[in-house]
Parts: sequence; structure tokens; C-alpha cells
Amino acid sequence: MGDKKECAGLRNGVVLLLTLSVIVAMLATIGVLFAYLEKSKNEAYSVAAFVQANLLFRDGQQSIAQLLKNSAQDKELKNEMLETLYFAPITIQDEENKERFISIDCTALNSGVNINWLEYENNSSEEAQSLYRLARTLFDRLAEEHNIKNSAALLSKIKSDIFAQEETQAFLEQTKGIISLSQLQKIARDYRFEEDDAGIEEIAWEKYFSFDQKSLSIDAGFLSPELISLLFEIELDVVQNDWVEGDDLQAFIEKNGGDLSLFQEKIFKTEPSERMKCRINYGYQNGVYAMGFEYLEGKAGKFEFYGKQ
Repeated sequence: MGDKKECAGLRNGVVLLLTLSVIVAMLATIGVLFAYLEKSKNEAYSVAAFVQANLLFRDGQQSIAQLLKNSAQDKELKNEMLETLYFAPITIQDEENKERFISIDCTALNSGVNINWLEYENNSSEEAQSLYRLARTLFDRLAEEHNIKNSAALLSKIKSDIFAQEETQAFLEQTKGIISLSQLQKIARDYRFEEDDAGIEEIAWEKYFSFDQKSLSIDAGFLSPELISLLFEIELDVVQNDWVEGDDLQAFIEKNGGDLSLFQEKIFKTEPSERMKCRINYGYQNGVYAMGFEYLEGKAGKFEFYGKQ
């Protein structure tokens, strides 16, 4: 009789255990379903936000084009428009819904020495040699300042990428040259591990070089203090204290006793070019999303959707 009770109790215990296991499994399944539904909802928002980004990309480039077209006949006004885009991010906010906003921030693409000018080493034209000399001098001075162990190997890797053809995600086409900061940073990382040279990690490449493939000039008013100091041999703290973006670069160099041997008016343009990289942040469905594109003298390209921020 006692054995029967024990068996019954054991059976009840097994049933209870099975019941709990089923409940746990059901709860887990429901949890997964809810998580999937939440993920689907978030993905739907992301897709909608991506569509919204495409619309903003279209409207953004049209707005910039119209803005610059309206001021095309007045150089002073046009320069003022460009400087406004570069210096002050423009934000528009819905008065009734504070979470709905659009902010656009643009930077000059040609605010550094184009690293792709290193390809002109064997080009005999005077212009090409001037561009190469500028890029090579900057590279050599950076390598010396940061005690790069094997600058020849680093230069070789950079040139290899400049001459290589690669498929870009932005255009899905073959493009020659170093076209982004991330591309140069990858070259630097590869060099760092191959040569065991930690010094290269100290170089802030974006302060010195630009990656506008077709550019043959520099927007002189938008150089970083670090670049001005290195190219024209002026103490960095002097440049950091006295240089104001948009000022006359040649006058600044002369005033501070800098070396003008690398300065050429054909390269260092006083009027800002219509070549810029823009980032748009916008509020959508209780989230903040971002996208970017390049505006090149009336045409926009290299659209990138950065997703939720």
C-alpha cells in the first residue's frame, strides 16, 4: 500500500515537473515571439526611416543646389552661404512635436592635402609635380614627427591602395584611389601590425589629409591648426590660439613668420568650393536616425544610411 502511495506521489511529481517544463517552454516561446515581433517592428521602423532618409537625401541636395544657385551671381553672398553651411549646423524643429526635427551639418571636402596626389610622382607636368611635392612633404614630416619606423613601407602600402581598383559600396562601381578616412586608417592598422610600430596610432589622419578623388585644390580657409603648423612651420600653440577658420591663410602665414615655400594660390583657394560632405540627423518614430552624402558642385552622391543613433 505504501509502495502505491509512493508511486502515485512520484507520478504526480513527474506530472507537476512536466507541467512546469511545458509552462516554462510556452513562456520562453511567447517571449521569443514577442521579441521577434518587437524586432520586426523595429526593422519596419528602420526600413521606413531608410525611405525617409532617401527622401531627405533628395530634398537636401536640391535645397543646397537651389541655395547656391540663387547666390551664384554674387560671389560674396555665395561664400557667405557656404561658410554658413560649414560653420553652423542648421536645425529645423516641429513646434508641435519636439521629437520631429531635421539637422544638417556640412564640412568642406577639400580641407586637407589630397592623399591621392601621391600618384603624381612620375607625372612630369608642373601642376602635378606641385601637388605631389605638397603631399609627399606632408607625409614625410608626419612620419618624422611621429617617429615612424619604416616610412618607406607605409608609403608603399598607401601608393598600392591609390593605384588599386576596388568596388565601393556607395556606388557599386570600380573606383581608383583612397576615397575615405576609414580606408586610410585600415592601411595604417595593417602597417602597425606588420611593422610592430605603435607610433602610427598617434596620427590623426583626418587633420591632415582629404580624400576627394578628383580635387586639384584645397579650401584654404578650412585647414586644421595641425596642418597649418606642419606645412608652414608655425608653432602649433600659436596657430591654435590665433587661427580662425575662414580667415586669409596667406596673410596668416606671413603675419606669423611662416614658411611660404609650399604655398601656391593655384592650390590653396581663398574662395570655398562647392564640394562638401553633409550629415543629416532627423527624428522619426520616437528615434533619431542619421544619413550622409557628398555634394560635389551641383551633384550629390555617396549616400550612406547610418541607421538609428
